[in-house]
Amino acid sequence: MQRYKDEGLKMKRYGQVFSGKPVGDLLVSMLPNDLTVKTIIDPMVGQGDLLQAAYAKYPQANMVFGLDIDADVIEKCNKIIPEARILIKDAFKSEEIDIAGGWDLVITNPPYIRYQTLKTNPEIGLPDGKELRESLINHIKHSKLLNDWDKHLYLEISKNYSGLSDMAVPSWILCASIVKQGGYMAMVVPETWLSRDYALPIHYLLLRCFEIIAIARDVESAWFENAEVRTCLVICKRKENDSIENSYSDTMLIEISSRIMNQDSLVGNMNYEGHVGSEALIQIISTRVTCSFEGFSSRIVPEIELFPGLIGGISEQKWTYKEDKLKVENFTYLPNEMRAIVSKRNDVEYDSLEALGWSVGQGLRTGANDFFYAQLLLEDSTSVVQTESWYDREIELSSDNIRKAFKKRSDVNGLVVNYEDLERCIFYIQHQVRQMDYQRLSHKVIGNFILMDPGMDDYITYGEKYISPTHKKTFKELSAVITNEKKTGDEFERFWYMLPPLKERHVPNLCISRVCSESPETMFVNQVLEKEIIVDANFITLWNPDYHAQLIAFALLNSTWAKLFLEVTGTTMGGGALKVEASHVRKIVFPRIDSEKKKELESIGKTILKNRVIDRKLQRQIDEIVTSSFGVENKVSMSNQLEELLIRKIQERTGREYDE
Repeated sequence: MQRYKDEGLKMKRYGQVFSGKPVGDLLVSMLPNDLTVKTIIDPMVGQGDLLQAAYAKYPQANMVFGLDIDADVIEKCNKIIPEARILIKDAFKSEEIDIAGGWDLVITNPPYIRYQTLKTNPEIGLPDGKELRESLINHIKHSKLLNDWDKHLYLEISKNYSGLSDMAVPSWILCASIVKQGGYMAMVVPETWLSRDYALPIHYLLLRCFEIIAIARDVESAWFENAEVRTCLVICKRKENDSIENSYSDTMLIEISSRIMNQDSLVGNMNYEGHVGSEALIQIISTRVTCSFEGFSSRIVPEIELFPGLIGGISEQKWTYKEDKLKVENFTYLPNEMRAIVSKRNDVEYDSLEALGWSVGQGLRTGANDFFYAQLLLEDSTSVVQTESWYDREIELSSDNIRKAFKKRSDVNGLVVNYEDLERCIFYIQHQVRQMDYQRLSHKVIGNFILMDPGMDDYITYGEKYISPTHKKTFKELSAVITNEKKTGDEFERFWYMLPPLKERHVPNLCISRVCSESPETMFVNQVLEKEIIVDANFITLWNPDYHAQLIAFALLNSTWAKLFLEVTGTTMGGGALKVEASHVRKIVFPRIDSEKKKELESIGKTILKNRVIDRKLQRQIDEIVTSSFGVENKVSMSNQLEELLIRKIQERTGREYDE
């Protein structure tokens, strides 16, 4: 194994973020005191913080075991837990982790190595993504613990989890597969595991095979030094594999801030009914009480509400059972924070965007923006564009070969995207070819093409030779571009420089930035016949041909209700930005309103379209219409509560005061 002089680089390549004693102590304090624990394992033990904390709580354990692939950290681990058996070994290939009956307690902080790094891991002695999957599948096939029913589920998930997953996903599956019935799994994970689409198989596995006892959230990213994302601690208990409808229960969701930390403990300054520190936390978890005080809150939520990604996305997955698809698809998801505000009115019905006639997707991904994007200088029958810096020339070309495009939020001011506002364009070549390509066309399609302008011809030819310093390849060789080619034998029907035909999602009526620094906002794309605006993949796109529906949804999606929905279900990124995916937008539901209220929203939509901004008065009008279904006496109060929660969530995410 390669030795590193730079310890920081090594930790990054190995995905190592050591838990430390305070995190280890907090995690094990969430486990029941009265457990009978004879066997404990940490399959990715690192320097042993979690294993040490677990053994300190359950000293009666007669089998304490840890594995890690890094020999350097194993030395440290042996010193702090001399009673434990520690091996330098890859847990995915270890026969020792598979014991008869399973482990009483599996505790770990999985390595978070991104899939891009996994591709190059063999050079440092770690398995790549393909090898990890193969080892995991082999482990499950030969498991002494899993029955045939369990093996089917675990194998389907292992074979089909996303290739974009980081190493934590197979690590979760491995850990779950070795816990005994009635045993516990205790994990340290980034908060993003709750909302990332690639974690969906883990969510599903937990709902079917585990009872999620408690989740503790670090609301201020205070538990790890220089942490870019917040941390969660998760306690699960293994149960019989059963359908979601028959088996899911409630989870205690705990939020902890730095206000109750002290030098010795992450909850050292906590007080509850005469109990202090971790004893106070143990008392709250054991009695499953809902409470809130400075620096701490706890509440009980249905397990399924922890995983909004399953709602609207489960039907597409190969690893789900039919009965579970029906259960989840028929479930109206409302984030628990919002449900707590509106819980007094359980008779209110909700409408999804789909029920309102909307489709949701993502904008156009070119696969090579430096090639396909340019600055539009003159638009007429013949247009002039300024190309990107790698070519850095003005070229003349037929206007048939360009389309105006909305690439970045900064391209326009306000909430309305008008054709005349845009200065960027995309090369959208469909019926013209280079002179050198004309004779390469199939006889079936050659009549559909003419020769392109010389300037465009030269641009493409130069682009075939230019090697991008970022990708180390020519544009033509990029994986997302090469698929543009269509050919039979040696004859072509399309070439690499031809983007696929546009779909409705590429020319939408509304769009939402996928990465938001402040509150998510919805923009109106003013589409005009023969002057359609292409929207980039930087945006989630929504389309509906009904103009009245467009105005209504424009107002609805800019309500505090919708913004809060996305704030809670979206993914917090490094630096405090919010990542919004199409799956998050599809899950939004709105309290059902009558036709008169819809007319009011349509009128407000027209006003926003004219003014291009939403002032305080308009925002208040929208919010009170959205909450009107909860009763006249409640709408103002609920609007205020939703707004206060949104502001708190944004401040929590960004770490700064929110300026409305």
